[in-house]
Amino acid sequence: MQGVGPRIAPDPPKDDSIILTARDVTVRFGPVIALNGFTADIPRGVIGLLGPNGAGKSTFIKASLGLIPRDGGAISVGGLDPQTQSLRIRDDIGYMPEHDCLIPTVSAVELVSYLAQISGMGRRDAMQRSHEVLDFVGIGEERYRLVKSYSTGMKQKVKIAQAIVHDPALLFLDEPTSGMDPNGREEMLDLVRRIGATGKTIIVSSHILQEVERVCEHAIIISDGRLVRDGKMGALMAGEEGLFSITVRGDAKDLERFARAFGEACGLVSKTDEGSRQIVLSARGCGDGKRVFALAKEHGVQVRSYIPDKMSLEDVFLQAFQGGGSGGH
Repeated sequence: MQGVGPRIAPDPPKDDSIILTARDVTVRFGPVIALNGFTADIPRGVIGLLGPNGAGKSTFIKASLGLIPRDGGAISVGGLDPQTQSLRIRDDIGYMPEHDCLIPTVSAVELVSYLAQISGMGRRDAMQRSHEVLDFVGIGEERYRLVKSYSTGMKQKVKIAQAIVHDPALLFLDEPTSGMDPNGREEMLDLVRRIGATGKTIIVSSHILQEVERVCEHAIIISDGRLVRDGKMGALMAGEEGLFSITVRGDAKDLERFARAFGEACGLVSKTDEGSRQIVLSARGCGDGKRVFALAKEHGVQVRSYIPDKMSLEDVFLQAFQGGGSGGH
């Protein structure tokens, strides 16, 4: 089945730091518009693809793999169109689906070796490579057991092993920590870091913001099939320019006097009590550290930290959905 929209040839990336581009991509499933004019440039590195359930994340991944047709727009993966050149693209792409896709009646080493052969490797090389990647993801002697006996965490490790067995340059990981316990999630995030350190580009689709914040260098936020906001993590989380956060400790009365003096001198934005002896103040226009420390000394309080304001990825996410996003860089 082919898409009914116009055929648009993808433009090759002008910047070799960009590995994937999407231009006005539309995908429909009957009356449901899963991608609605989605446009983005995805750079090399470890990239977080964020959005609520039903936002279009998995649809975008499948369209980028050529697994589903587009109804309009263009996608370029390394200069190739996944809708017409899917076999060439898949040689250099690894995919870890969200759903349970493993064959339960074979062992992990048999399964990963079989998928390596499908990717074009000879039987002997496929078996050797399968053992290597199963060692890498932390599957030991269990590799000879049937997959149906595995825990959720072990199945997730097998899924990532099959995604990297043919040594692709680009990986799509769809909810890689789904169903895992806290220890399993830590192990999976460590795997993502280690794979990213080899120079591969990894697109991590997730709704768990704290995980993306820890492992990703760039984030793309999608909602209702459209780009809401994207950029490097540092830039997204930089907070408001000129806004500083100061944490101080001391006696309650001294803290209260300091807060009043600090607010008069610096333009207090917010004050948060953290127990009886510590407060966090947010202020605008008070970049002169000497002035801040002089006020603290004058009022007998101790400055524990004085840093430019920084948002969490959750703050960025909420801001984007409250109309603070720009739909671009």
